[in-house]
Amino acid sequence: MVKYMKNMAFLEKNDSKKQYTRRELYDLVADNSNEYTYNSFNWDLKRLIADGVIFRHSRNSYKIGNADRKNYNPKYSERAEAIIAFMEKNYSDTEFSLFETSMLNEFLNHQIAKNTIFLYVEKELSDFIFRDMSELRTENILLNPKKNDLSKYWKSDTIIIINRISEAPHGKENRYDTPLEKLFVDLIADVALMNMYSKSEYPEMLRIANDKYYIDTKKLFRYARRRGKSQEIQKIMTDGGMGI
Repeated sequence: MVKYMKNMAFLEKNDSKKQYTRRELYDLVADNSNEYTYNSFNWDLKRLIADGVIFRHSRNSYKIGNADRKNYNPKYSERAEAIIAFMEKNYSDTEFSLFETSMLNEFLNHQIAKNTIFLYVEKELSDFIFRDMSELRTENILLNPKKNDLSKYWKSDTIIIINRISEAPHGKENRYDTPLEKLFVDLIADVALMNMYSKSEYPEMLRIANDKYYIDTKKLFRYARRRGKSQEIQKIMTDGGMGI
């Protein structure tokens, strides 16, 4: 524990803008710590990433964290909290995630005034959840809506239920949280979500999010590949000069 804390403090003093390979990070620490093996460092690396001291930039490429960048932990409205409580009570064994469009406002120039709640659930249960929520609630609820459905039926505070993609990233603090690695893929993959903001703002949204929060690019691109969006995101990052 003492050695880990010393290594953590030492790494935090190094350049947060430079990219390091795994071996280069080890060499940094090994020069500062006697009898510290590469195998020991590999064990510690997972914890260093979890603690925000180091974060992945890409495959075998890492950056040292800084005080300006933090983990993303979404805050929910009372309406969203009620949906979470409903899911945990009635569908406690199912994987689900939740997102509110009002959460985009910290990344957007043109603010979203009318909130929409997106509930991602397992495909096999989506019809049942839609039925149960429709019977219990008075809000407007849509299930896997098409673009035309949104133009006809969407209004403020609509709940949109969407089939969840298997192996989608989940939150660290709560599994139902939508991490940024999932959000920034869904934003260009889900028709319903794409209708909630101007796509021209996407590159700047991604840049602001990257400046403020840790984004695991390995996780981001793994999910993007599952949704067929990895090349599009890579081009946006390249064109925008983003080194995330």
